[in-house]
Formats: sequence, C-alpha cells, structure tokens
Amino acid sequence: MVALLSAGAVRVVRLIALKRALLDQPNDRSSHTAPTPRLGGAAFVPIVILGVVLAWPAGLPMTVKVAFSGGMLGLYLVSLVDDIRSLPTGIRFAVQFAAAGGFLAAFYFACPAGTVAGMVHALPIVPSNPEVLSPPATGEFWSLGTFVFWSLLTFWIVGVVNVYNFMDGIDGLAGVQAVVAGSAWSVIGIVVGSPAVTVVATIVAAAAVGFLTLNWPPAKIFMGDAGSTVLGFVFSTLPLIACLERHGQRKPFLFLCAGGLILWPFLADGTFTLLRRLSRRENIFQAHRSHVYQRLVMSGLGHRTVTLIYGALALVGGIGGVLLLLGFEISLGGIIGLAITASISIWLWAVRRESSRD
Repeated sequence: MVALLSAGAVRVVRLIALKRALLDQPNDRSSHTAPTPRLGGAAFVPIVILGVVLAWPAGLPMTVKVAFSGGMLGLYLVSLVDDIRSLPTGIRFAVQFAAAGGFLAAFYFACPAGTVAGMVHALPIVPSNPEVLSPPATGEFWSLGTFVFWSLLTFWIVGVVNVYNFMDGIDGLAGVQAVVAGSAWSVIGIVVGSPAVTVVATIVAAAAVGFLTLNWPPAKIFMGDAGSTVLGFVFSTLPLIACLERHGQRKPFLFLCAGGLILWPFLADGTFTLLRRLSRRENIFQAHRSHVYQRLVMSGLGHRTVTLIYGALALVGGIGGVLLLLGFEISLGGIIGLAITASISIWLWAVRRESSRD
C-alpha cells in the first residue's frame, strides 16, 4: 500500500512541478543533461511521516515518537522551501541540529537509569574513570564523558543527514540505498525484536520503491533535499531507537556499527570527498562533481551502472549489519576491512578511468 501511494504521489507532484516549471536545470556541476522536475521527496516523505504516526507500535514513550516524527517534519519543511527557493546554509544547519537535539533529548529521557553511562563506558576514547564519568545517580548527563558522547551522537545524526543529501546526485542512487537500508533495518527489527524499527524501516523502504518507479535511470523526477535529508535523519536515528527497544539485550555500540555498515558506500564516498575537498581548501558548501560516484559517471559509466554498483555494495553492508546483530560480532573486523578495500578499489578505478579519457 505504501509503495502504491508513493508511486501515485510522485506522479502527481511531477505533473505539478512540470506545470509550475519547478525544474532542476543542468549546469557544469550537474550529472544530468536535461531539465528534470524535482520535489520527488515532497511526494513520498509525507506518506512516510503519516505512516510512522499511524503505525508506530506501543512500547516506547510518546516523547520518542513525537521527537522522531517532529524531526522528520522539520527537516522536510525547511528542505522543501530550500528545494523551491534556496535558503541560507545557517538556517538549514539550525534545523538539522534542532532535529538531532530534540531526538537525543527524547532518547535520553527514555533511557533507563544507567544506560547512558554504560554506553559512554563502551566508547574506546572515553576513560572509564569515576572522576571523568560520574555514576548515573550523580550526574550522568553532565560528566565529561557524556558530553563527548552526546556531541558524537549529534554530529553522527547531522553528518548522516548531510552525507545522504550530498550523495543524491545521480538517477536512482539515493532511492536504491533507501530500499536496501530500509530492508536491512526491517530484518534487524525482526531479528532483535524491535517493532518500531521494523515498522519505520518497512515504510521507508516501500516509499522508496514507489519513488524509484520514476527515479530509476533515466529519471523522470529527482528526490530533492526534502527527501534526502529526511532519509538521512531516519537512518541515523534507527540504531538509537533499536537500542531503546532492546535495552540490555545487545551492546548499544553494535547498533551504531550496524547503522554505519548499512550506509557505508554513502559514508565512505561522502567522508572521503569531504576530506579531499578540505585538504584542497575548497568551499565544501559549493556544488561540485568530485564525489567518486560522480567521477565514475563522468568517466563514461552510465547512471544505471553506477547506481547498481553502489546498490550491491550497500547490500553487502546490509547483510553485514544483520549478521553483526545476529551475534556474529567476530565478522565486524572483516566486514570493515572489506568495505575499506572496496572503497579504495572504486576510487582507484575512477582515477584510472579518468586517466584513460585524458
């Protein structure tokens, strides 16, 4: 049902975008060559939000549902405005940090006593010294360790939101990643017994399938920030929702590791490109075509081929995330090693293809 609603909504929004000339015009930094309607996210995200609100299962505090849904809605609205008329970067970041902060506040108050302290102690960079990390009953929130912990979680959420947005640059790429990631989290929710994760992930995956009916190469509509930022928010917070529902039955750090594995092609490409641009002192907020997936397209590979490659890599990461939470923790090192090797190989492949065309 969700996929059908999404597919129908995308078609309606496409007609509106064509009528109102809300088109993404190609330029020297674009990966497309013809004016194409945007606002695909404007079509399927409301279906996702409504589905989450109506189908959210009992078990978690209402504050978590409100913060999660409110974060999606806030990002959707500001990104929708930005899709239509460009907004200052500061406004967009303010909303992103507000969404992350609101969700993390709800997460904190929903955690049983001592949970945050246990999660902080699990961080390898934070010493488990009573003077550094106060016991739960005497200042769990304000200790140095927990300050580092909350800062890392905030930047994790905001970082994934922006990476997902950056990676939405060719036909089908962000949609395929959403289908794979949503499917993986749906399985994880079933495996670990996390109903909210299963519901949210299944809705997102189904909505992305409906969107792909018009976004599969050659795309007839683009996702836009209203879709990509919300998807980034969802996939960055699902590990924490799973952690809340399965308190004490899995190591919290493993949920975040699974989240990273499921999104690893996006995280690897986005992080590598960001660091590379910073090293060259480029304006990281300026549009560009230096992501590895963009360079592969410019080297002559089609959108469909690159999207399928990244989709296959995401599938491997999704399987790895499921295995990790099934208890195969020993596989984590091997999967990370495989991801690093694959990332380097794809970058070298892009470099060789670029060299052969010069």
